[in-house]
This record gives sequence, structure tokens and C-alpha cells, in this order.
Amino acid sequence: MWFTGQFVFLLLVALVAAKTKTSAVQDDIAEYKDFKKLLRTKNNVLTLYVASAKAAAAELKVFREAAEAIRGTGTMLLLDCGQQDRKKLCKKLKVSPEPYAIKHYKDGDFHKDYDRQLSVGSMVTFMRDPSGDLPWEEDPAGEDVLHFSDAATFTKHLRKDIRPMLVMFHVPWCGFCKKMKPDYGKAATELKAKGGYLLAAMNVERQENAPIRKMFNITGFPTMIYFENGKLRFTYEGENNKDALVSFMLNPNAKPTPKPKEPEWSADTNSEIVHLTTQGFEPALKDEKAALVMFYAPWCGHCKRMKPEYEKAALEMKQKKIPGLLAALDATKEPSIAEKYKVKGYPTVKFFSNGVFKFEVNVREASKIVEFMRDPKEPPPPPPPEKSWEEEEDSKEVLFLDDDTFSSTLKRKKHALVMFYAPWCGHCKHTKPEFTAAATALQDDPRVAFVAIDCTKLAALCAKYNVRGYPTILYFSYLKTKQDYNGGRTSKDFIAYMNNPPNSADRTEL
Repeated sequence: MWFTGQFVFLLLVALVAAKTKTSAVQDDIAEYKDFKKLLRTKNNVLTLYVASAKAAAAELKVFREAAEAIRGTGTMLLLDCGQQDRKKLCKKLKVSPEPYAIKHYKDGDFHKDYDRQLSVGSMVTFMRDPSGDLPWEEDPAGEDVLHFSDAATFTKHLRKDIRPMLVMFHVPWCGFCKKMKPDYGKAATELKAKGGYLLAAMNVERQENAPIRKMFNITGFPTMIYFENGKLRFTYEGENNKDALVSFMLNPNAKPTPKPKEPEWSADTNSEIVHLTTQGFEPALKDEKAALVMFYAPWCGHCKRMKPEYEKAALEMKQKKIPGLLAALDATKEPSIAEKYKVKGYPTVKFFSNGVFKFEVNVREASKIVEFMRDPKEPPPPPPPEKSWEEEEDSKEVLFLDDDTFSSTLKRKKHALVMFYAPWCGHCKHTKPEFTAAATALQDDPRVAFVAIDCTKLAALCAKYNVRGYPTILYFSYLKTKQDYNGGRTSKDFIAYMNNPPNSADRTEL
């Protein structure tokens, strides 16, 4: 009896919990005044109108799943126009679902009809950015482009598919990417008909794709990389039109037609950046309480890397209604303004308030720029610059070679361990002192060399040896033998390896 009573009690608790569990879909709106109140209090509302729950059962299932996925991001409202108390509201809103209609409301008003695929993923993407463009993978014009959703899918494909493939790495806010998409899609369709060729794409703005962005050192957009037999061959440098893309894929070793002159930044009509001139400089800034001005040169590599981040920040400020202005000035065209504000390098970012220069700002990432513009304050003085590895006192036994000295030096060394690195790489920073200690321990053997190559300065040399991540460590013997080093990264590991390297059958211990 006790067991039965306890079972009944637990069952009742479960039933009450199930009944009181709130649904992610709101379905309790029947009056027009309540509907308007919802729009006043919620700024991102997607409404599914149905003729009846039965008639739109499949659509309702997708809608409910999407609602669960975006809890806290937006509001999903169901209006069953077949119910007697909802008919008047549907009529007032001039909606006649047959059997369903989906409409989006933003900031208190009707925004647009939902025009994406009827899938959970599409609805979630839409609700996270309802004003954004149609995702490329959903655009019918790009149906023959292979879209990689994440790094795992991409690397798995490279292992299994050896067909020639060009991958366009892009981000949603890139104006030049948007302009190129139609031609890229047409080229993909033409190549698909010929058979044996692939045009693919990956949105590297997504957090899950950050490793790919870092692996291939992607700093500008679009970046297009050609793969063959699952391996990187080179970066595409041809023109961004259908015919050039098709010609390249059919004969990738042919010398590409030089690209036309890179369009000026100010010519990008999709840009949210205000481009200044000498005449317009003061008028544009005098009424702005908070304005950042990026002084740049078109040829400057650091400027090119900052441009997409600056664009992204401007777009985010617009969407989130953050006050302030992001502006840019080509210092090579407007030298008098650059000289007036003592611009000595590029990019230089300066903060102005009502046209008056206040201070310089060292922000180059979108998130940092937006964070600064929310609450502009003069930053503390920067710490002294970090010494480069080559400048460190205990690194004397490591050889820092370049394009001119790499081959000539390694041809004379029977055993050389080469570390390809990037100064910003965390794993490299951890490995550096261990690599240095091993070089110091074996400094007395003239046959041995520990070599360091900075891939941010010697990109061509790193590409020659197919360096895709940092650090990459390779073993060489007289430059003829090359082998990947896959051992540990302590000084003891490096010393043990060099005491018994791959070709040491005739070698005594160092």
C-alpha cells in the first residue's frame, strides 16, 4: 500500500510538472490590444498563422523546435485562425493562412514575411539576425556551390574527396563577397556540368570555423584557396568573374589573368563607414559626440586586415543603435589632414568629439571597437612592446633564417630541427623556451642546428613547406631528407630526438 501511494504521488507530481512546463511557443494571444502590447514589449517576434493546427501540423512541429532553440533570443507566437476567438484577430491583421503564413514583427511593427526555408536551422538563423541577408547556402542561385558548415565537415571532405576544389572563405558583411557570389554560383553550375570539379564556400565568421580562419591565416575577404588531391596548392589570384573562375579550374597551372586594380574602399556601396576628404573632414565630425577616424593607406597590409573588422563594427553599431560614427580617411590622398594630426604609420585610429581630436585608440577588432564606442574613454598608456624571439638574450643558439639563408644553411647541417611559428601563437610561446633550451644544450655540435622561421614575415617559405598551423616542426638532413616532428615539446624531448634522429643509423650519440 505504501509503495502504491508513493507511486501515485510521484505520478501526480510528474503530471503537474508536465502541465506547468512553459512552452517556448506563445499561443495565448486572442485580442488585438494584447497583440499590440506584445509587439511593444518584444522587439523580435515571429508569428505562425495557421488555418488549423491539424492542417499545418508539419509546419507547427518545425516552428516549435525552432522556438526551443532560440529561447531568450526572440518570441515565437502561434495564432490559430481556425479557433473562434482568434478569427477576429486574424481578420483585423488581414491574414488568411492557407494553410499557414509566417510573418515577422520588429521593434513594434510588421517587418517582413518570412522568406526562408521551412526548417529549424533556417528559422533559428533568421531569428538571430532577422535583418540579415539570405544565407548563401539557401540561395537557389548558389545551389551548386558546396557549403561547408564547420571545420570538421571541411577536413573530412579533404580526406575523402580528391577532386580539384576551390574554396571561397567569406563573411556575411563583406561587400566584395556579396558582389562575387552570383558569378561564383554560375561558375559552380558550369563546372558541375563538366564533371570532376568543385567550387565550395565556408562562412568563417561562425565561431565553429575559427580554427580554419587561423589555419590558413585568412585576414581578408574573400580569400579563395585551391585544393587538389585533398591538399592545399595555392591561393587563387585571378579575376573574380565566372569565366576567369572556370578557366582557372580547367587549367589551374596556367598563368592567371592579372586582377584589375583593387577597387577603392570608398567605392564599396555596402559599406557603413563614412569616407572623409579634406573638405568634408570638419563638417562630418563637428556634430558627432563620438567619432573614430581610421587613417589608412591602400597598400598597407595591416589596414587591409583591419578593414573587415571595422566594417563589421560599423554594421553592429547600426543594428544595435549604438551612437557614434566610424570614419576612414585615405592618408595618401589627403596628406594635409594626416600631417595635421601627426599620422606617422598605418592604420592610425584617432578619437574625436564634436570635431576636436582627443586621443589615439589602439583597437582593431570589431568587438573591441564596439566595446569602446559604447563608452569612449582614453585608454591607459600601452605596455612596452614585447621583445621578438630573436631579440631575447637566451636565444643566441637558435638560428633565425630567411629566404636567402635558409637553403644555404641547412645544406650544411646533417641534423636540423626547424620550428615554423607565429609570434601571436600561444602554443608557440609555450614551446619557445623549451626549443631554446635544447639548442643551448646541443650548441657544441657543429652538425646540429635549431632553426626558427617567423611565418608572419616569411609566408612564402612557410607555404613552400606546407605549413598550415603553428608551431609546425620539421626535421631536415642536408636539406635532402625531410620528416615531420611529432614528438613532445619539452627540451628533453627535442634533445632525445636529436640524439637519435631518423637517419642516424651510422651516428653516435651527440
